[in-house]
Amino acid sequence: MMTARRLTVAACAAMFAAVALWSPALAKKPAVSYYLSPAQVDLSQLLEPPPPPASTAAIDDAKTMATVMADRTPADVADAAADAHRTVFTFANVLGSNFVAERLPLTVQLFARTSGDTEALIDVAKAYFDRPRPEGARQTHGSYPSGHAAFASCTAILLAEMVPEMRKAIFRRAEIFADRRIVAGVHYPTDVEAGWIAGTIVAFALMREPRFETDFAAARGEVRATLGLPVAATSDGVGAFGEVSTSQK
Repeated sequence: MMTARRLTVAACAAMFAAVALWSPALAKKPAVSYYLSPAQVDLSQLLEPPPPPASTAAIDDAKTMATVMADRTPADVADAAADAHRTVFTFANVLGSNFVAERLPLTVQLFARTSGDTEALIDVAKAYFDRPRPEGARQTHGSYPSGHAAFASCTAILLAEMVPEMRKAIFRRAEIFADRRIVAGVHYPTDVEAGWIAGTIVAFALMREPRFETDFAAARGEVRATLGLPVAATSDGVGAFGEVSTSQK
């Protein structure tokens, strides 16, 4: 499910640079922005619209959902339910037993803020596109793009910038987290693809915010110290945005 996603994220980041920057069945508490606002990053204008209901892509979405629903096991459903909660500590099974909230107060704060920003930006896009959830899912708010997929990609990018030595494992965990929204029956594959792209755009924008850069540098140092890693990443640990600065600005 991730092949097309990988091919499009770089183009979407470039598009963001060039542009520069709910279905009301059951309302939810609005997310709070901290580093970014919807006025800065309008995902409704940066994302491709969801496939029209009778289109080939929409039919393919429905077929994929039917196949996944038929093939999933009770263990698959349990795993998807376990990944319903969005938290940076979803990645603890990749980063190790020391990656816990009690040891990482600055990291907890940083990712609470980036998660809130991502959710706020996604909510605007969901309301704009207003795509119904798959049949059988609760019609709480729009399906497109997936907020969980956006959280997964944005968080993976930021974590991989902190710990580039573990980039592949971090992204693999994020892909599993995002795709489990399909297994849970609450998102179409195209919702997840769009969410992944959206999260990449959000991470791209965050990396250009001075307030974020300062908080990120502090959290990065905290993570690396807690994991017993040197302050400077290994020679192979170059992030998606180039060498990661270790000094606060």
